[in-house]
This record gives sequence, structure tokens and C-alpha cells, in this order.
Amino acid sequence: MVNMIEYKIGLPAEELEDYSPGGYHPIHLNDTLHGGRYEIVHKLGYGSFATVWLARDHHDQRNVTIKVVVANKSDETSRELEILRALKERGDPTHPGRKHITQLIDCFHHDGPNGRHLCLVLGLLGPKASSINDECPQYRLDGLVARSVSRQLLLAVDYLYSAGIAHGDIHAGNVLFCVPELESAPLELVLEDLGPPVIGKIERRDGGLLEPGMPEYFVQPAEFSLDLDDESGEVELIDFGESFFIAEPPKQISTPASLHPPELILQHPLSSAVDIWNLGFTTYELVTGRAPFLAFMNDQELIPQIKKVLGDFPEGWIPDALTSGVLKEAPNGLGGNHLYVLEEQLRRSYLDNEAGKKSEDQQTVPEDEKEESGAKNKDTAVEKQSEK
Repeated sequence: MVNMIEYKIGLPAEELEDYSPGGYHPIHLNDTLHGGRYEIVHKLGYGSFATVWLARDHHDQRNVTIKVVVANKSDETSRELEILRALKERGDPTHPGRKHITQLIDCFHHDGPNGRHLCLVLGLLGPKASSINDECPQYRLDGLVARSVSRQLLLAVDYLYSAGIAHGDIHAGNVLFCVPELESAPLELVLEDLGPPVIGKIERRDGGLLEPGMPEYFVQPAEFSLDLDDESGEVELIDFGESFFIAEPPKQISTPASLHPPELILQHPLSSAVDIWNLGFTTYELVTGRAPFLAFMNDQELIPQIKKVLGDFPEGWIPDALTSGVLKEAPNGLGGNHLYVLEEQLRRSYLDNEAGKKSEDQQTVPEDEKEESGAKNKDTAVEKQSEK
């Protein structure tokens, strides 16, 4: 077991202790995979079960994304790989939602010091919708863009359902904007957009050698830029690590706590309805710049919030949860004061704002909106921390 106190880490990244047998594969810039075909160029992200990298495909002369899965999730029965393959086999290529689902280009296994790792080669996409949201005024997408993204996500989910598959983990961080020229662009231009890799060296405080299977350094994830000036932005839904066949729903899925639907909170049987709940949550967030519900410590905090906005839970759900021990006591209270009905948020975010634009292009922001924006910053920071 790695003692983190013994190490100095140059920048925030995935958990260093997970670079151990069964965990992450240590990857360095310019490493090659799959017999030299793919060369690691930059880091795009990481999660609990994988690191994600920009790579150059020297065989097809294009830029791709490679997701390197932890060893203990990389066996031949990998659900994510099974789902991606099933989409290729079952999916209707003429369905309008197909282009809004990330497609598997290639897959292979790579042997390393921590085990055998599944590597998924996917198309190279642009920034996350959540990142774009955070950069926009009032932390929300433009109305036309938000409507377009919502429509594309509905088409994507309809395509999945037509193939008998539920995504299971829809949120703004798994919605990426498409930048078609990225795949074929010269690598120099791609890196100019991303910026040079930022590296944080990993060192033992006593000057000793690193544990076997650890990388020499971490690479800070980078994200592409995007200019959204109209409703033309195309998106794709990514990350099928929590996906499942609708006919074979799992007992549990791992998603950000704030997005947990009632059946997951109260441990009722899951179904494809979890996608509908998360679509609603994500659309609300993109449109208004706020999360409809927030879980600070655990998902049971959502119960009074959901009840305030949507009314009572289905008959028997709360008593059943109390009887089974899922709930220790009956929930009470009406949740936080940050909750607003969608109509009110739309008025605040769009209607009042657009009316002001018509009267004066350089209108100053009213004090009450400044206060709301400040509260939004606080809510967003707390929400992101809780979702981690």
C-alpha cells in the first residue's frame, strides 16, 4: 500500500496509490502503444477507471483519443467494450442520433507493470459542455446552443434505446463538442490549441526510488478551445463505462451524487429511465447555469429537494426504504433555498437578459444578478467538489 505522505507530487491528478497492480498503467509522453502504431502526445483527462490521452495514429495518419482502462476493469468481459461493440452491430446507421454517439475506432490490450490494460481508440473531440458552460456569461449556454444540444442528446439517447442500450451516466462532463478538423489537423496545430504539456514530477521525500508501476511524472489534462457563436455546435455523448443493456439492468451504477435519480437513491430497480432523469438534469444545467439539485455529503440529501420541486415520491417508496434500512429516518424539510422552478430560471437567464439587450447593448449588470452570479459561483464550486 502506497503511503502518500512519502511522496511529493507536482500537480493534481489521478490517485497515485492507484498506480499499483490492477490499477492504472503508467504512461509518459511519446510512449507508443499497439506495436508502435499509436504515440502518446498529450493528456486529455482521467477518471476513477481510466486515463485518457491524445495520440497520433501513425498507420492512418490521424489524431485520436485513447482511453487506457485500469487493469482490474480490462478483462475480456469489459462491459464498456461489449456495449461499444453492440452499438456497431445493432445500431441503425441511418438513425439521426448515431452521429451524436462516440464511435469505437479500434481496441487492443497492452501489458504493463500493473497488469493487462484495455485500450479503447475513439474519435478526437473538443471541449466538454460543462467546461463551455463555466466559461459562458452567467455560466449557461446561449439559448439557441442549449436548445440544439438538448435536441442532439435526445436523438443520441433515442439511438441508444433503439439498440437496446441505456447510457447510465449522462451529465455535462460526458457531452463533448465536435471539432471536425481536429482529427486530420497537423499535430503542431492541435498542440498549439491545447498548449504545451504541463508536467509535475513525482518524487519520494527521502530521495528513494519510486514504487514499481508508478509514472515518473503526472501530465495535467488539457482541453481544446471552441468558438460558439450560433446554434451550429454538434455534440457527442461519450463514456460508456456505466452503460447497460436495457433488458439486463444493473443493481447499481456509479454516477455523480447530485444526478442520482430517485430509484438509485432509494435502491429500487433501475431501468433506462435513469437516462431520462439525467437528461432533464443536464438540460436544466445547460439552460440555466444551475444544478436543479445538489448533494453535498450523500445522495439522500436530494430527497427533500426532489420532493419540493416534483412532489411526493411514488407510493410506498419511502416506507420501503425505511423498512429495508436504506433510510435510517423519514426525510423532512424542503431542501435548499437555491431551488427554482424552470420557468423562473428561464426568465432570469434568458427573457430578462434578452429584453435588456434590445434596449441597450452595453447594459450594466443589475446588482441582484451580480449577487445571483456570486451565489452561482459558490454553488458550482460545491457541486463540483461533491461530484468528485
